[in-house]
Amino acid sequence: MADKESACQRVIVETYSEQLSELSRNPSMVLVHKFGERQNAYNRNVESRLLAVQSACSRFHGEIRALQEENDRLRAELKMEKDRNRQLFEKVESDMKCIKQVVNKMRLYTDLNTKAIKRMDDEIKAQKEDAESDCENKVKSSQNN
Repeated sequence: MADKESACQRVIVETYSEQLSELSRNPSMVLVHKFGERQNAYNRNVESRLLAVQSACSRFHGEIRALQEENDRLRAELKMEKDRNRQLFEKVESDMKCIKQVVNKMRLYTDLNTKAIKRMDDEIKAQKEDAESDCENKVKSSQNN
């Protein structure tokens, strides 16, 4: 392909042969010759600019390819990070459920223990009151006797 491009460029650049022949000694041919020289100079200028544009395009294609590869790499990393985050959130959710169960169980135990302690306190107070009242009754009955 490079040979095709260089052949095409060579054809563009060498549109006029700049060697003077015997026929070009004619004054009208001198004007044609000068025109051909200017055309060839123009063609060389266009060729150098075209090569510069092709070089820039080639460089841009390379940069675009590198950016696409970087983009693909970043997308893959992002996908892995999303998957990792999803797994972490699922683990956190599972741990939170376990913690909630433990907290609920502790609340239940605390509630039951609080009620049991209150009943025990009430029972102790009742027994104390009964004991005091029995003592008072015994004291009264002993005083009456």
